[in-house]
Amino acid sequence: MSQDYFEPTLFVKEHSRDPVDLQTTPFFCIVDGKPDYLTELPSNILEVQEARADGSVRMGNPYQVYAQTTRAPEPEYGDQTELLIDATSVQYAPLIATRDTAAAFGLTLIEPGQGIRIHGPTEDMAQAQFEYGLFAGHRSPYQGTGFHMLGQVCTDLEYHDFPHVFVSTDPHQPRVVSVGRFWKKLNTICLADLWLPRGFALYSPSRGDGMQADFLDLHGTRNAALACWPGLKQASIHTHTLLRVKGGYFHWFWNGLPSIHPPLT
Repeated sequence: MSQDYFEPTLFVKEHSRDPVDLQTTPFFCIVDGKPDYLTELPSNILEVQEARADGSVRMGNPYQVYAQTTRAPEPEYGDQTELLIDATSVQYAPLIATRDTAAAFGLTLIEPGQGIRIHGPTEDMAQAQFEYGLFAGHRSPYQGTGFHMLGQVCTDLEYHDFPHVFVSTDPHQPRVVSVGRFWKKLNTICLADLWLPRGFALYSPSRGDGMQADFLDLHGTRNAALACWPGLKQASIHTHTLLRVKGGYFHWFWNGLPSIHPPLT
């Protein structure tokens, strides 16, 4: 008598990692659907400028933060701030990634035929190809549950002192980047999911230590496979990301309430 078993749950898998020297190849663009880093942009690629961060712009769903607690469990890597939100759950507004919606969360949209010069630390950078499973967001590194799959997705956002580039390279599905803008003094956070079309990218500059800033722009990648849920046509999504593989300081912001991520209509 044969027995059937479920496949192991995929959270996140790294398939490849290629070093990127931003000192000699500081320009990013997408060539034939693939991300590339060049000494200078080709003549047929339009250079775009980094989006200006305007703290008066509000997009996404707003929530009141009535308390926040920061601790540094691993001081050499970063700190964690738990945000207590006045709600029973939080819902992320689904938005198409455009120049304006990206800028509302401190990101710059890179369209096909465009490129950008990346600024920030140049050492120990790499482009990694990841595969995110449907349940990648059902893990919380903050609540002592290890790699157990949770029944709900919590808020899990960050910023850090190195540049990020999120590239939508799955051949069938867009990529989703969860974002937030947090006004510390106003105790307000706005949350959204940016749906990034295939062949497009989002650039997040190095933010250094912004803890004293009037507002913080945050992002998270665990929900990258949200686009796979409607119709369940595939169980994971492939993406490319520029990140720092050694060093760097992270600021994580999380909340344990159930988070709701509606599909893009």
